[in-house]
Amino acid sequence: MKNIDSPSSLIQALTTLFPAFANEQSWEEPESYHQVVIRLSSHITTYLQAASAQTIKDFCDLINTLVLAGGDKKNAISTCLLEHASQIKLSPIIRLHLNAAAKWELR
Repeated sequence: MKNIDSPSSLIQALTTLFPAFANEQSWEEPESYHQVVIRLSSHITTYLQAASAQTIKDFCDLINTLVLAGGDKKNAISTCLLEHASQIKLSPIIRLHLNAAAKWELR
């Protein structure tokens, strides 16, 4: 997984995995990781239900990377996605591929 060093690089990684996510962007330059993950959270279950097993694994690798990075990256993926995973029916899709740190944040 390449280094995610800005909200824009997170968008690039997500649009590589989910090309339709490019259509969901209404911002010039995202101001925060939270802004990107909030936008993603309303679509991710649909994206993953149609995704290949490899894309699901790659997405989970991205989650694992963000959690392990700590700081704003961890906070954004944890509070804006993982803490709501059961509500958006995401947990069963991703649980198998998450590392222990990401599973700890999963609700």
